[in-house]
Amino acid sequence: MELIQSQKIVSQFFPKGKVIQIKESDKGLINQTFIVWVENNFTLKKYILQSVNTAIFQNYKLTLENIIEVKKAITESSFSYSFPTPIDNRYINISSQVWRLIPFVEQSICFEKIRDKKLAFEASVCLGSFYYVLHNFNTGKLHETLPDFHNANKRYNQLEDAITSAEEERKINAFHLIENIKKEKEVLIKFDILNKVLPKRVCHFDTKISNFLFDKETNKAKALIDLDTLMPGTILSDIGDMIRTYSNPLGEESSDLDNIKADKEIVNLIIRGFLKSSEEILNQNEKLNLIFAGKSITLMQSVRFLTDYLNNDVYYKTTYKDQNWVRAQNQWYLYCSLKEI
Repeated sequence: MELIQSQKIVSQFFPKGKVIQIKESDKGLINQTFIVWVENNFTLKKYILQSVNTAIFQNYKLTLENIIEVKKAITESSFSYSFPTPIDNRYINISSQVWRLIPFVEQSICFEKIRDKKLAFEASVCLGSFYYVLHNFNTGKLHETLPDFHNANKRYNQLEDAITSAEEERKINAFHLIENIKKEKEVLIKFDILNKVLPKRVCHFDTKISNFLFDKETNKAKALIDLDTLMPGTILSDIGDMIRTYSNPLGEESSDLDNIKADKEIVNLIIRGFLKSSEEILNQNEKLNLIFAGKSITLMQSVRFLTDYLNNDVYYKTTYKDQNWVRAQNQWYLYCSLKEI
């Protein structure tokens, strides 16, 4: 992006603001992101300029409404972390692209992987604090912008449909994993049952480590970011995805299947950190199912990767043949490891 184009966008938010510098960010896979330096009223500040991926976030207007509602509650609470939201609570449309400007969190760093196990604890404390300050929030105010995002029955039915229509070669290749997943169907059934009876809370729905910012000096959690998936849900989704993505040291892309093993210490740090800041607002059923959340979300992700593999890779981006097959097995091995915790 050139300065002229960024200036046109930034001027919609700061009529007298002047873009001094712009740099594209390599963080994030969905929205196109830039860091811009803006001089306004003799003060130079950095901002995040993002083009919203409207193909993925088709309900982006409702997404913004969710962000605004949660922001109101956060602002009136004791939440001690940054919660950067769009400037002026609005998006703008220029040349068929939807843009937003977000405050830059100074002295922060973003991690793509768990380089230090303490990061898992810090992030989970932050998430627990988020749940704590919003425990009285009326989730009826929020839109379900990604319907059935964590509907296990729907994901399983999609797998069955994919099995029926899959090419014979892929179906034969995946036979044993398909049979193994079928034997674990009760886990997915239990997930849906719990999702119906556990308290509805404000959920982030994308709690990977890169959606938490950390202090450059102390590595303490500093901010919760990327709020496009804010929706009503249960703790199973957020804690489950934390356990799934943090506990696998090799990552979900690894083909070294024999060495895919959940790090028990990281799992315990996630649960300990989350409970440290949210335990008093959780009910007993929630507390008892924190580890189950990790198991069930991991199994569901294996189902989703396997489904895409059988559908000839139409959903998840791939860079080589059978990548979704590797991912599906990876998550299955992680699930089996989590079962032993």
